[in-house]
Amino acid sequence: MPAKAPTRSRRAGVGQESEGVDGGVVRADVLNSKSVIEATEVGVMGGPNGGGADKFTDNGGQMIQVVQLYLIYWGAAWSASPPPTPTSSQITSACQTMIQGPYMPGLAQYRGLGRGFVRGSVVITSSNPPNGFTDANVSSFIDGQLNAGTIPVPDVDNQTLYMVVMPRGVSASNANFIGEHTYYTRSGQRIHFAWITNSGSLGALTTIISHELVESVSDPEGSALLGVAGTCSQGGWCEIGDVCSSTAAVDGVTVQSFWSNQAAQCAVPAWPNRVYPRIGVQWTGTVAASASQRWFTFNWPEWERVEWRMLPTVPRPGAPQLTWDVAIERATGNYLTYWITVTNLTSQPVPFEGRYCVLGRT
Repeated sequence: MPAKAPTRSRRAGVGQESEGVDGGVVRADVLNSKSVIEATEVGVMGGPNGGGADKFTDNGGQMIQVVQLYLIYWGAAWSASPPPTPTSSQITSACQTMIQGPYMPGLAQYRGLGRGFVRGSVVITSSNPPNGFTDANVSSFIDGQLNAGTIPVPDVDNQTLYMVVMPRGVSASNANFIGEHTYYTRSGQRIHFAWITNSGSLGALTTIISHELVESVSDPEGSALLGVAGTCSQGGWCEIGDVCSSTAAVDGVTVQSFWSNQAAQCAVPAWPNRVYPRIGVQWTGTVAASASQRWFTFNWPEWERVEWRMLPTVPRPGAPQLTWDVAIERATGNYLTYWITVTNLTSQPVPFEGRYCVLGRT
């Protein structure tokens, strides 16, 4: 839904959610349910702002699992001398910080949505947005840039979100709306985009960007994560940013809270308070003589770095016993599956432990 000029509410203190356990280990041909891994949700900053759990339901429509944000600064004002405040570089840098921090992993509760990255940015000075622009103006502008090759076409998985940032002083046709996301169809493909108005304040800009970002990934086409009847009072798509107005600074970037069904409140995610490194035995197994076997272990948060070691449990001096290879599957936006192939270098079966070490956040 379009972002309206909000009334800011007070921000409550920092809270920490409990950590859950999920997952398991499976060998290529045998289920092994003996061990599980830690699958955590990030904590939240902010207080209740709307009340009631399960305000939003997943209707099964399109989501953007790992967003590729492409920022487009439209208008000659972006290259003026002296440069505008904030500059396009400052906004892009703030977006990079926002996406790489804990803000996006807080969406994991919604179909495993995770962090993405800033795919790139460009300043377009060959035209200027009309004051009183419409969605059609923005989509036509984007389409023209795609045709001209000045911006990249969508990635192969259609995870690209084009975000057009307006110069200061340029308003939408409905001046009450300060940001919006939607889509249009190009050669049979849906192009997801958003536009952001500019008051000249970096904090205000990143607040609007964060609002449109979380709504774009969780409901890019108005068919995925939507409020139940009565959740929103305004018209249009009822999305997780529309019932929240509180803000917080995450890694120095101002962002808006969004609704968390898990926390039953508006939340600004924060990294959980965890100690690194964490080590443990994920599973035990045996590899037949001169053979290879593959295991996989799943539901590992993508924002943590994990190293693996396959340790023989029986001493047999004189020659190496095992080697292993690790492959990674990004099963959802926020969760990884590790596929580990263990090879026995000996002529006897080798029992071993599959050990992990979580080194820290990435």
